[in-house]
Amino acid sequence: MNKSSHLPIALWNPLWTIIWSFLFTPIFGAFLQRTNWSDMGEADETSTCGLWVFLGFVYMGGYLFAEPWLPESEFSEFYFFGSYLIVYILWIVTSGWKQVKAVKERYGDDYHHKLWGKPIMLGAAGLLLWMAISLTYIIGLLASNIISADIVKP
Repeated sequence: MNKSSHLPIALWNPLWTIIWSFLFTPIFGAFLQRTNWSDMGEADETSTCGLWVFLGFVYMGGYLFAEPWLPESEFSEFYFFGSYLIVYILWIVTSGWKQVKAVKERYGDDYHHKLWGKPIMLGAAGLLLWMAISLTYIIGLLASNIISADIVKP
């Protein structure tokens, strides 16, 4: 096959999937890396990333519904961030970084880098949807007097 007719594989840069996932959750990165693994013909890694997408939804949904009942403490404002960092780092260590190495070894920088506009817009839309669901859930709990808001006026 002559080099001019060779079409390199098109992938999202796996390092940037990890970086963007800090903002858009490991669901975002695992989904994009799942697509990359599929395009690379790696069925086992594709299913592993699919599992991480599922686990990401379980974590986000579980935290959303559990948060109003978590105990109050001086660290309660950091419950989400702390648990999010644990999930994010676990994803990177067990799955995310594996693709960075595989793409570097297999293709180096000789692959078509997919554009980020659509995934970033969808990631932002996902965050907005999650915030809307969170707000609706909390307002519903407040309106039905299941929880109360302890608002202290100065």
